[in-house]
Amino acid sequence: MKRIITVLLFSLTILNAFSIDEEKFKENLSNSRHLTELMVDEEYVKRQKALAEERRAKKEIETEKSDEILGIKYHTENYYQLQAGILKLEFFGKTGTFGIFCVSSANKETPLLSTADLFASTGFLVRLDGEVFDCYKSNRVRKELRRLSDGAQLVYRLDKRVRLVLDFSLLSSKSDSPQDIIKIRLYMINEDRFDHSVDVRGIFDTICGETSSVHFTTENNSRIRNESRFSNEKLHAERTIVSSNGYTSFQFVLDGINVSPVEAVTLGNIDELHRMDWDTGFRKGRGFSNIRGYDDSGIMLDWPDAILAPGQKTESVFYIAAASHEEFPRGLIYADNLLLQEEGSENEGEQEKAEVKSNENVEKRTDVEFIVPPIKDYQLDPEYIQQLIDKIDSLQSSKDVNKKEIMRLNAELDAILEKLRRQ
Repeated sequence: MKRIITVLLFSLTILNAFSIDEEKFKENLSNSRHLTELMVDEEYVKRQKALAEERRAKKEIETEKSDEILGIKYHTENYYQLQAGILKLEFFGKTGTFGIFCVSSANKETPLLSTADLFASTGFLVRLDGEVFDCYKSNRVRKELRRLSDGAQLVYRLDKRVRLVLDFSLLSSKSDSPQDIIKIRLYMINEDRFDHSVDVRGIFDTICGETSSVHFTTENNSRIRNESRFSNEKLHAERTIVSSNGYTSFQFVLDGINVSPVEAVTLGNIDELHRMDWDTGFRKGRGFSNIRGYDDSGIMLDWPDAILAPGQKTESVFYIAAASHEEFPRGLIYADNLLLQEEGSENEGEQEKAEVKSNENVEKRTDVEFIVPPIKDYQLDPEYIQQLIDKIDSLQSSKDVNKKEIMRLNAELDAILEKLRRQ
């Protein structure tokens, strides 16, 4: 009996062992099938991605268009983003509008132009043979958005077979820095059989400087608090227009070897700029406010007029530079040094000298020009103002005078008093 029980136990052990091995075999087989399925799925996904890329490339070739006059190839789009470095541009094909953003290191996007109605308050006007066309609003202007391999274009086709082309590309002010400059080229092209007189005007609805009593500053340290105009001759001294909120700023570079001459620059209330007649309407000293908006300022650029013969085109170039983290835009430095950069290594010494001089100018500019952040409620308290005045007096009477700190505090005091005056 004992022997029979032993044999039975041994048999059960063998059967259990076989059972366990069978279960492991089934598990391994299942895992193997699953792994095979995964490998098949990955191969399938790779093939699908490759096919999709082939279809995309084929479509790119089939939809590519050419502009023989400008010598470019492009694709038409309804909406397009051009982004690199600290800059982001948005383009809308149907409205023909565009917006500009400065992107911080934390990926925070700060608009540099008013975003209302898809940036509709920023626009271009063309006076064609004495008749003014609003490129954004006129039904007689056909709009087109082009995506380029290295930029974007907005095209406005006026009747009489004349068109305005805005060409945008992003550049770096230094070889080792992210893109911080927008190069804008304006082309006026006559595709008609007759001569035409053309005149172009651009209006930019800026918003950065509207948080400060000083809406705009210039390279010559002019502080713009109300409607002003600079002629072409005056621009040789002022050179740039800067708008800033104390943290983010941008700079219109309007003078330099590589910048096309501008007939005039007008700084004023954005509604008044849009309402101005071509040759009249400017009123020096008028404030940036009206019944429709408080401190709503903008910049209007006027380029020289021209007579275009059949098949002829004109080209004008200017730059917009941006900066964040309380830095100063480097657009003028880039524009002034561009010629030396293009001439190559033979002028490396001269280029280095120019760069040092430009950096000194930026440092000097920082010393004399403080753009104050928006004034908070606590800064309007009489006790805070008195403490600010006492601190300025104390610094001025000390042996080691900190001129930079005194200038910064004076700028803050000016901004506080300006805000109190307007209340």
